[in-house]
Amino acid sequence: MQKQVTVEQKYETVASIDGDRCVNCGQCEWYCPVGAITEFQKEICHLCPDCTEVKAFGVKEVKELQGTACTLACPLGISPQGYINLLKAGKKTEAFEIIYEKTPFPVTLGYICHHPCEDLCKRGTIVDRPINIRALKRYLGREFIDQEPKPYPVIHDKPVAVIGAGPAGLTAAHCLANRGYPVTVFEQNGEAGGMLLRGIPDFRLDKEAVRKEIKKLEQAGIKFVFNTKLNYPAAIAELRKDFDRIIVAVGTQVSKGLPIEGWRNESVHLAVNLMEKVNTGGQVNLSGSGVVIGGGSVAMDVARTALRLGADSVTAICLESAEAVPAHPWEVDEALEEGVKIIYGVAPTRYVGWAHQLEGVEYSEIENLDPDSLKFDLKKGTEQVLPADFAIVATGQRTDKPIEGGDLIYAGDIAGGNCSVVEAMASGRAAALRVDDELSGRKYRDYEVERTISPGERKYKIYPAVRLKAPFPELRNLAPEERLAGFAIVEQGLSGAEAEMETARCLSCGYRKVDPDKCIGCGVCQKICPKGDVITMAAAPEMVKEDD
Repeated sequence: MQKQVTVEQKYETVASIDGDRCVNCGQCEWYCPVGAITEFQKEICHLCPDCTEVKAFGVKEVKELQGTACTLACPLGISPQGYINLLKAGKKTEAFEIIYEKTPFPVTLGYICHHPCEDLCKRGTIVDRPINIRALKRYLGREFIDQEPKPYPVIHDKPVAVIGAGPAGLTAAHCLANRGYPVTVFEQNGEAGGMLLRGIPDFRLDKEAVRKEIKKLEQAGIKFVFNTKLNYPAAIAELRKDFDRIIVAVGTQVSKGLPIEGWRNESVHLAVNLMEKVNTGGQVNLSGSGVVIGGGSVAMDVARTALRLGADSVTAICLESAEAVPAHPWEVDEALEEGVKIIYGVAPTRYVGWAHQLEGVEYSEIENLDPDSLKFDLKKGTEQVLPADFAIVATGQRTDKPIEGGDLIYAGDIAGGNCSVVEAMASGRAAALRVDDELSGRKYRDYEVERTISPGERKYKIYPAVRLKAPFPELRNLAPEERLAGFAIVEQGLSGAEAEMETARCLSCGYRKVDPDKCIGCGVCQKICPKGDVITMAAAPEMVKEDD
């Protein structure tokens, strides 16, 4: 007996995304009410040995590349491909807004983000070098830094308090204010910014740019209360009367110190205290030879700062090997270029000298270092004294007296995890989303959907050999002798022409795709698409059903 065939049509229209035009910004996916849109990565042919500067890959490696993307690497969930390709398409405002929706600090991140997205950039993996994503973010942020911000919408009568005006707290405030909550930020100091202003040296970050970005938050509607320290139960109890939720983002602003023999010497400084004094205009004079204890980003910062403050020489000593040092490679390279010496795989054992005069730091080689606990064994007989007129301890930070309470939501360094600036901002955003979930009574899917990618269709396959080849601009640093003359910004930015040229290097390897079986034809994705020529609404495919 012949089966009867009936035709069902679920919806009149469904959305369709042109993968060649899509900039992969992710806006359609974030706003889709039914989760019908996901990210796909195009296959990139790289089997021939001569088409790029990087050696050819095998078929398996080419396929594996479809499981990685710059969009997966950003802790804040920003799509670098999105704003790069919007900028390339001449949509500068839309490109900036892609970043600003997730963080109020595009310029700040353009200076100091450790750009994990560049590590996954396929241009760098298979062609030559990664897109200068951080530099493009800095360029875009600079273009709009003086633009008056749009007022935050006030939708909910559920005020939220944020304790701490560092990068985590301010990002949380921005995220919640964008969602319509009245937000008040409490800060113990007289100015917002936290360690952005007090901990990072001027040669890495333009502090006036930071202040401008913070000012825009206040102009848009976030309320600030300064010179207020809220680390005792009575103060928190008072806040609970006026606010529906409290986010604690006080950071880890106190140096841990290193209480080995002789640590009370007046010439032994704590890194955080020293940098705060320098950044707030305090008089700091260093002379002679110095030793920095630590191998992280802060250690490299204070070592380079010491040279600018008058030190004749600076040597950093750290537990880790050169391959495992916590500081990022470019931070180490720039420190070495400026004359900082680094001794790896050693631990300080005592300060040599007396209360008013340091003579040196004794250290010993180590073995059996546990990278998690940082426990180790000293190698007997390897002790040496490194002559020093001063020492700076940069072995990590801790929070001041902790703010505790079962209903509090923590963000930033105090919440645990990694402690880079962008990761602190991501923690603040995650805390804000949690508050929004709790106060609105529904689950926001932002962090779930944007972390999923799939292999793309073969019709969008990329052939790097035909991609634009030109003498693209490289980032420029001041020469070492120029750097040491003061605190001028070391990394120079991109001009408009250079930024435009840099966007041309993007392979556009990702795109979004609609699942027609899930799409309800609402057209939200088409309306929200910032590029405007990517999504079309078409007649839905007929649903064929065979009846018994």
